Amino acid sequence: MRRYEPLIGAILAGLRLPCGCERSDIAQEARIGLVRAIWAWRPERGPFGPFASRCARAQAINAIDTAGARKHQLLNRAVSLHSIIVRSRRPSDIGETAFESPLHERLSETRPLADPVRTVLAREQIDEIRTALAALTGKERAALTGHLNGVCQQLLASELGSTEKAVHRSLRRARDKLGTREERLAA
Repeated sequence: MRRYEPLIGAILAGLRLPCGCERSDIAQEARIGLVRAIWAWRPERGPFGPFASRCARAQAINAIDTAGARKHQLLNRAVSLHSIIVRSRRPSDIGETAFESPLHERLSETRPLADPVRTVLAREQIDEIRTALAALTGKERAALTGHLNGVCQQLLASELGSTEKAVHRSLRRARDKLGTREERLAA
């Protein structure tokens, strides 16, 4: 293991770690990949060095992807605040859809029996979401809105006159900005 520790350092140097990911945790995952490479290596298949490098890097990338997936679970399940589609329950309207008012407008409506503490907390959350969304660029906002509404990146790219990779990068930046803001608010 000591002999291949420089390999672990080289793998970590080539990876971009997202916020909240500890370098030591990813190094440990790469070491696990190295141990698995030791178990799986067969001399007749080729030299150990490149095989170990590939296994350790794959394990580290898998750990980063797993950490990133957990980090953005709330964002991935989010629904657009601008419009929510509601299916009509009347038999005459089967198949038709109606647009309900945006969430922030519904919260601002006065209800005589509403709990004032819940109303204040909900308004504060909406204000923080608005502030966070204001920090996004136009492309980031468009990519995030399209993603949250279930539009594939290929279609978003054609609608925005861009490439899929550019849409993917815009979406990643938007998630990073909103995730960073969420972490600061939690602290």
